[in-house]
Amino acid sequence: MTRDSDAADTCANCGAVLVGRYCHACGQKRFVESDRRLGHLLHQFVESVTDLDGRVWRTVRALLFAPGLLSREYIAGRRARWLPPLSLFFAVSVLYFLAPIRGGDLTLRFIQQVSPELRAQALEPGETLTAAQRAASGQWYSAYASRRIEQRVVRRDAAARAASNGAVGYTVRDYRAAYEARADDVSKALVILHVPLAALALMLLFRRQRHYYAEHAVVALHYFAFWIIALELIAQAIHLIHWLPPAWQPPDATYDWLMRALLAIYAVLALRRAYAVGWPKAFVAAASLIASIVLFNLYIYRAVQFAVTFALT
Repeated sequence: MTRDSDAADTCANCGAVLVGRYCHACGQKRFVESDRRLGHLLHQFVESVTDLDGRVWRTVRALLFAPGLLSREYIAGRRARWLPPLSLFFAVSVLYFLAPIRGGDLTLRFIQQVSPELRAQALEPGETLTAAQRAASGQWYSAYASRRIEQRVVRRDAAARAASNGAVGYTVRDYRAAYEARADDVSKALVILHVPLAALALMLLFRRQRHYYAEHAVVALHYFAFWIIALELIAQAIHLIHWLPPAWQPPDATYDWLMRALLAIYAVLALRRAYAVGWPKAFVAAASLIASIVLFNLYIYRAVQFAVTFALT
C-alpha cells in the first residue's frame, strides 16, 4: 500500500482512521484530490448560500422570527445548530457598514450637534431649518463642540487664505460637509459600544437568575443584531416608497416610530423567551433595557461619536 493510499484512509483533519465518507471523530468529509480545485471552492460557496437549512439561514430566521430563541439556546448550552453570537453580530455589522444607508437614530447630523448660531452658519444656499431645528438647543456638549469647531474653522480659513493669497477661504459650511461625509461610518462602527452597557443592565435586571455577564452580553448581541437588520430593512422600504407619488407617502416621522415600536415589541418577546419569565417581568425588563440604552445614547454614545468624527475631520 502506498503512502497516498494510507493518507486517503485517514482523516486529513484529525488523523483518525476513516470508515466511510465522513470522519467519525471530527465529522470532516474524506479529503480527495478534487477538493484542491477551484470548482470545489465555488461549489462550497454556492452550497452555503443556497442551503436554506444551513446554520447561517437557520440562525437569521430564528433571529428575525423567534425573538430570544438564539439567546435561550446559547444559555442552555445548545449551540451547535447556530452561528456564534459574535460571528452573527459582526457579519450583520459588516453588511450595515457597507450598506448605503444612514445610521438612523444612531447617527446625528451636524446641525443636531452644534449651537443655534453655528447651525445658521452651516446652512447651504436656499436651505432652511424646520421650526423644531430652530428651537433645538443641541446636545449637552454642543457649546463645547461649537467652540472647538469654530477654532478649527478659523485656523483652516487662515491657512486657505494664506495658500491662495486671499482668494479662497474656509467656512463652517465647508466643515459641515467634511463632518457629514464621516458621520455615518463612525456611527455604524461604534454601534457595538451599546452592547456592554445593555449587558450590564440585563445583569442587574435578572440578577436573581445568576447568569454570567457573558450570557447577558449574548442577549444584547442578538438584540442589536436584530436592531441593525430591522434598520436596513426599513431603510430599503423607505427607498422603495419614495418612488410612489408624494400624496401616497407617509410622513417621515412614521419610519422612526415604526422602528421604535418594532424594537420595543421585539425586546419584550426576546427577554420573555431568553430568561423564561412572565409577561409582566418581560414588559418591565424591556422598558428598563430600552431606557438604559436611550440614556447611554444621549449622554455617552453621542459625545463619543462626535469626538471620534471630529478627530477624523
